Amino acid sequence: MPTVATCSRLSCYLAENGALVSFPLITIAGIVDGINPCAIGMMLLLMGYLMTFTHPDSKKLPTRVLLIGVTYILSVFFTYLLVGFFFYASISALHLDVVRSVVNPVLGFLLVVAAAIQVKDFFKPEWPIHLRIPSASRAKLMPLIEKSSFPSAVLLGILVTLLETPCSLPIYVGTANILAQSGMSPFMVSLYFLYYNLLFVLPLIVVLIAVWKFKHVVSLKEWEHRVEKWMKLGIGMVLLAMGGYLLWAR
Repeated sequence: MPTVATCSRLSCYLAENGALVSFPLITIAGIVDGINPCAIGMMLLLMGYLMTFTHPDSKKLPTRVLLIGVTYILSVFFTYLLVGFFFYASISALHLDVVRSVVNPVLGFLLVVAAAIQVKDFFKPEWPIHLRIPSASRAKLMPLIEKSSFPSAVLLGILVTLLETPCSLPIYVGTANILAQSGMSPFMVSLYFLYYNLLFVLPLIVVLIAVWKFKHVVSLKEWEHRVEKWMKLGIGMVLLAMGGYLLWAR
């Protein structure tokens, strides 16, 4: 009788090499996902508004910038963490045959398409179709930025995390899919998600420290504009690798 496969090519491979594969994969994916222009751009917009319009001569301004920035980052961290657990649980609940025959090829194809769009933005940013926060949504977030309060920072973090999904979600869903097939315990998967999300918000922490300590909002904005296309190229390369990996995993 023919042998019936008890795991997909990906899950079998991860079961044998999970520790070797998962840690570098999560590290690279988390760092690249964190440097996406959507999250950094919105953080700089919030910090810039605080520094420019919220009593710039006040001695309490640095403390206020720090506390509101930390509030925003924590809101992003926990919202993104919950999103990751949702996708992980959804994929884990599916039967292996469905994951192998439907999820991996479809998700792999979508990741390759997303990679092509990001690479296109590196070479031809003027061409249509972009993975970014819609302009209409960005405009609707401005009232929250202008309030510059702790409740508005929490709500802004939640909404930005959800609205920036065109930028960040492809890598995150690919990561959740790979973790769902890794064979690791829920505890280890949770640690990996915490680690991934720490890497995701790490650039935001760096931006906050730079603004709080050195007040370099304008120079940071100029830096973001200069390196934005390189961020997109890096994201595109990771998406291409993940997409090819999932297509191979059928």
